[in-house]
Amino acid sequence: MKHILKALGAFSLALSLALALWASPLSPVAQAAEPEGEYAGYLVMLGERPAVAPILSGGEATLMAANDEREELLPLAENLGIYKADQLDDIQNLVWSGQVISAEPDYKAELFDVPDLETDHLDPTKPNDPYFIEQNQNLQYYLKDTDAYGVSIRAAWDAGLTGEGVTVAVVDSGLNLYHNDVPLKVARGRYYFYREEPNGRYSFVVNGKTHYYNYYSSDDVLDNYNGGHGTMVSGLIAANKDNGIGIAGAAPNVTLLPVRCFTATEGHLGGYVSNLISGVTYAMENGANIINMSWGIANDSAVLRTVITEAANQGCILIAAAGNDGLSSPCYPAAWDNVIGVGATDKTGYLANYSRRNDSVMVCAPGNEMWSLSNAQNDRYVKNAGTSFSTPLVVACAALLKEADPTMTQADFARLLQGNCDPVQFRSPADSAYGGYGIINLRKMLDDVGYAGATMTRGGDVLTVRAAYHPVESELVPPDGQAVLMIGAYNAQGHLLDSQTALVGLSGYGAYSLSAQFTDPNIATLRAFYLKNDGTLAAAAAPTMLTAR
Repeated sequence: MKHILKALGAFSLALSLALALWASPLSPVAQAAEPEGEYAGYLVMLGERPAVAPILSGGEATLMAANDEREELLPLAENLGIYKADQLDDIQNLVWSGQVISAEPDYKAELFDVPDLETDHLDPTKPNDPYFIEQNQNLQYYLKDTDAYGVSIRAAWDAGLTGEGVTVAVVDSGLNLYHNDVPLKVARGRYYFYREEPNGRYSFVVNGKTHYYNYYSSDDVLDNYNGGHGTMVSGLIAANKDNGIGIAGAAPNVTLLPVRCFTATEGHLGGYVSNLISGVTYAMENGANIINMSWGIANDSAVLRTVITEAANQGCILIAAAGNDGLSSPCYPAAWDNVIGVGATDKTGYLANYSRRNDSVMVCAPGNEMWSLSNAQNDRYVKNAGTSFSTPLVVACAALLKEADPTMTQADFARLLQGNCDPVQFRSPADSAYGGYGIINLRKMLDDVGYAGATMTRGGDVLTVRAAYHPVESELVPPDGQAVLMIGAYNAQGHLLDSQTALVGLSGYGAYSLSAQFTDPNIATLRAFYLKNDGTLAAAAAPTMLTAR
């Protein structure tokens, strides 16, 4: 029922605007009800240009005028027919010629934070980042095991998963590229903004006064937003791990794609749906496997939904914050069916008081007292709260699982969430419908699907290989909980040059692992095998091959 109502609501908005235009093409704005909420211009979705002039008085002239109007609009996602108009007057002939599918205000989006600002080889399950270390007040509780109401990220680390090979786009306020703990792998991002200029193309009313703007994009992704929202989100996903400072990112080897759509630069406007349409489009066109959207709008936008649907059709995993304020009204895009909506829990596993109470929540993750990178000082960390910061934890879990299985789709990830989460606690029985499947638990998800892999690092002439095998829970190696791991080194002709083998036990996080070092300069490939005690290949754990030279 909720989906029917959402569709009817979107159609009603588009139809009311279109009818207003049709009824009075000389003064459409006067006929349309004033939209609620802050907006800047209008988003227009157009169909194909008609091949034959419509049967209207002066049809050929109307069609020519409509073509001229189309050329004057700002193309946001031209392949999807999405444009921006300053005023509804600008599309009258497009309406008369039947080319307008929908028209809606370009609303301002909201970032979902609740500001609370403060300012040698190690065991991979115990990084040396001081905010992670237990003795330091357990500040990164949210990454740890379920008894601390975290999401059990260490199960993935123990299995050798770091997010390698996965691209995560953070469509937000940018990234502090100069922070000491900045993610290791940052792809070239983009900044979408309106700049105030005399005789600008778009006239927006800001604080009661009309200003004129033009629309631009650039590669300046530096985060200057109050509180550094995008920098915090990015740090939670991929801050440098095992560097002896600050925090550990949950998926530290992902390739982070920062897309800046919110800004505090004087004379610039950002954070409107039009900016976000450009940002999501950039992300999907530049290799994003997963898109983090820690923001939302109150209005069901047909135009933004079209872009989100296109990203989903292209295979992006879409994850969005469900919203703050503890209200029951939905926020978009989290409320759409092709997006995973994320709610927040507190440090004791209860549904956070600010987490939205609606059925868009598919899964929850910790959202209180979240420490991450500062955008203002390169050696400082800040604390914040909100579904904005629950969302990157779910994104990081998706990235780690995507590394384990590159074929994983959003539907696969959603199926894994069902049945592999921990219960959310509720202070009110009325809230019990708003925790989704529960608090995400990566250990349980890996127990469900299993993982076998190996990673290699090079230090001078030394090759260090770490092999790991996280079996499906039903396929644990009986009876003594031990498995044989073997790493073999081969030359270019496929002859074995060296090997190391160990009988290893199951770690506390559910994986068998072995690290080995090799120095022979003739090594071309390395292979990791995962064997049962009887010498047969462990179930569902195919050998892993690495190219050495």
